[in-house]
Amino acid sequence: MAKLTEKQRRFADEYIRLGNATEAARLAGYSAKTANRAGTENLSKPVIKSYIDGVLEEMASKRIMQASEAMELLTTIARGEMEETMYIGTSDGVITIEDKKPDINQRTNALKEILKRYPIDREGKERLLQAQADKATAEAALAKNKADKLTQSGKVNELLQSLLDVKSGGDGSG
Repeated sequence: MAKLTEKQRRFADEYIRLGNATEAARLAGYSAKTANRAGTENLSKPVIKSYIDGVLEEMASKRIMQASEAMELLTTIARGEMEETMYIGTSDGVITIEDKKPDINQRTNALKEILKRYPIDREGKERLLQAQADKATAEAALAKNKADKLTQSGKVNELLQSLLDVKSGGDGSG
């Protein structure tokens, strides 16, 4: 790759800072009369364009969080290591400051986000399926328990039966 002259490098740096080719050319040392044309010409030169693109890409990579950094942040939340500063106002106007660790929901959400990024092995999938089956069984038992509470000694509550009759087109008399 061809090297930039000092003037071209100054132009490119000023253009990155300002975003205005004419002003960048003027500040880089081009005459005020030719700054507009010089700025346009400089932006069309591949060596200058390449330099500008490289610097902008490097700047963006420093500002944008990388995946590993995001995973580290999620991990500190999931472990409950990160604290959030809470400002709590009272009725008498006093503001107290407390550091609060992530609650269980925040920690669980962080764990879910972490686990989305890691494949589960066969044994892990089997455990997950078994846990899901156990959960479904428990939910079915809860539903049965609720249904049993609605019945009294095998008889359906009269009010519930009346409502069911009305819904099915009856008069509600049973």
